[in-house]
Amino acid sequence: MDVYPDSSEVTATFTLPEGYLNEGWTGDLSGTELEKTFTITSDMQIGATVGIDPDNPPAQYTVTVTQPAFGTISLDPPGGIYYNLTEVTASLCLPPSYMNTGWTDDLSGTDLEQSFLVTSDMQIGATVVYDDTPPTIYEVSTATDFEDICEDDDLRPGDIIELADGTYDPGSISIQDKAGLPGQPIIIRAANIGQAVIAGESYFNLRRAAYIQIEGFRFTSDRYTVIKLEASNNIRITRNTFQLTETEGESGKWVYIGGVWDDATLLSHHNRIDHNTFRDKHQLGNFITIDGGDNVSQHDRIDHNYFYNIGPRHDNEMEAIRVGWSQLSLTDGFTLIEYNLFEDCDGDPEIISIKSCKDTVRYNTIRSSQGTVSLRHGDGSVVHDNYFLGEGKVGTGGVRIYARNHKIYNNYFEGLTGYRWDAAITLTNGDTDTGSLSAHWRVDNATIAHNTLVNNYSNIEIGYGRGDNSWTREPRNVTMVNNLVIGGQGDLIEIINQPNNFTWEGNIMYPQNGFALGMAATSTEINQIDPMLEYAATESDSLWFLSASSPAINAALTSHLNITRDIHGQSRITPNDVGADEYSINPITRRPLTATDVGPNAVDPPVSVMESDVKPAVFNLFSNYPNPFNPTTTLRYELGQSGPVKIEIFNVLGQRLETLIEGHHSAGQFQVEWTPKDAATGIYFAALTVNGSSQTIKLLLMK
Repeated sequence: MDVYPDSSEVTATFTLPEGYLNEGWTGDLSGTELEKTFTITSDMQIGATVGIDPDNPPAQYTVTVTQPAFGTISLDPPGGIYYNLTEVTASLCLPPSYMNTGWTDDLSGTDLEQSFLVTSDMQIGATVVYDDTPPTIYEVSTATDFEDICEDDDLRPGDIIELADGTYDPGSISIQDKAGLPGQPIIIRAANIGQAVIAGESYFNLRRAAYIQIEGFRFTSDRYTVIKLEASNNIRITRNTFQLTETEGESGKWVYIGGVWDDATLLSHHNRIDHNTFRDKHQLGNFITIDGGDNVSQHDRIDHNYFYNIGPRHDNEMEAIRVGWSQLSLTDGFTLIEYNLFEDCDGDPEIISIKSCKDTVRYNTIRSSQGTVSLRHGDGSVVHDNYFLGEGKVGTGGVRIYARNHKIYNNYFEGLTGYRWDAAITLTNGDTDTGSLSAHWRVDNATIAHNTLVNNYSNIEIGYGRGDNSWTREPRNVTMVNNLVIGGQGDLIEIINQPNNFTWEGNIMYPQNGFALGMAATSTEINQIDPMLEYAATESDSLWFLSASSPAINAALTSHLNITRDIHGQSRITPNDVGADEYSINPITRRPLTATDVGPNAVDPPVSVMESDVKPAVFNLFSNYPNPFNPTTTLRYELGQSGPVKIEIFNVLGQRLETLIEGHHSAGQFQVEWTPKDAATGIYFAALTVNGSSQTIKLLLMK
């Protein structure tokens, strides 16, 4: 900036390299000449636009890029051919856990961006190598440090942010465009489960993030959402307790998985929410909400959580879990909801609301909860091997179905008191076959097989059409096969409107106390005979099983759905037994869940496998926490059967350092601590051997 007296005459001279011309002065000057004389009478700004001289263009040079084996080099402006003196920026984009050790050929340095002038033909490349620097453990004790480290661009796969016991209110923890790797997530965890409290207005917002784990916290924040995933994948939310401070009259979705507002094509996928406790929600909204963009989030897994005390009852918008919504209901979610315990979940007629396609609800226990598992929108979902235990509570229900191609099998319903919306198995009329995505689509092509219904107020209801008779599309193409129903609180079947093309086959139903079946049926369709069940009571559950003399044994006339195991995890043998239970003297591997089986302090379960892959196991798991650790880690294991047990510690050379356990164990869950003696930072292995079968896990000691 130059300063001149008023009325000074000044000449501006524009010097250009060969091949360039002045396309016009800018600011307070005009014209295209290279010299411009003017009088200054006020503050002025001047500039010029430079262009290529078409009659005498400058020389052109080529910038040749050699791409590294890992990562991508891009040029701005792109193209690779440039006029002399063009400024170009080369940018190196690296995959997680790789680093630039140096630009090559005509560039130098290790920065990820390099700007340069093109004055000749050039070649550029970069040497990219895997960064094998050991992961960093950041020990945090203040909210400020917590926020700073979470948002640090230097976080790498495998790094751990560990919060000391205490209360933290950092506000928004925003994690954008950060990623760990498979097997090397970025871990954000409490040093001790439940002892680091996230309070006040604090919450996590993960956007376009991947392979990040949030573990062991207690959330008490006064927020409508405390963990929000936007277009993120492979995020694990594990062993936390959610008990938020809610504001009267304000709805909230405590954990939310969705897309990003500015690009509906970006989806979340393959996230896991496991071993958490969600409790005491009394305002509208869900414990967990799964939404999306152009498609609902896909392949998310919700498992081994404890959902407790949501209510009081509302007509809508207070489900414990909602997957999808009406406008996404015809997109595939592939959500898996398994091994969860629901108790006193009374907030909505739908405890779990499925509003997308191809989801699975299995191996869950729903106790004393008003409402149903509702396949509200979408097609092709499966509900199997769940325990619905009403325990006499008013309004408790089972499964309610809408739309097409669903399968309901191997479920156990007992002591449910609901009816109409909340019957054990509810097939209402619909109000559309196509059209509005928010309507109630007609039940079509459903298979309901091998379920057991015992002592429910209302067992099977078909064709309810609401009080105003506006729902006129009756269920059609339904197969009801090999189900077992017994009860004496009303007729076992209530048909409000006759279904169309409804197949009954191989069912056993036994009305008691003077009540009737509720419809006319042949003995091949429904055999009205006492199934001769036996009542087995234990400390954790009380169930009705087939007795050795039950007429349900081998009574299935045909095999449907190729169901290979019963609700207890026991093998089915052809011909199958009727109902959810296959009579067997083999050990039961799946009983109703209790609070000790789920939540932050439960022992890890076996890796989830599809039903056809389930095999008896001598042990179901072997894990440790924390990992990395210093100075002590706890090894946890669960034995599926009794036998000789040994746990040994080895170094990376295969040398045995210590034997922690050696002896005979009965079946059950166990744990043992290991505090290394004079061991250096590094990798060690723990080996569990039970009845000749072994499993090894890797331990990382960091001092």
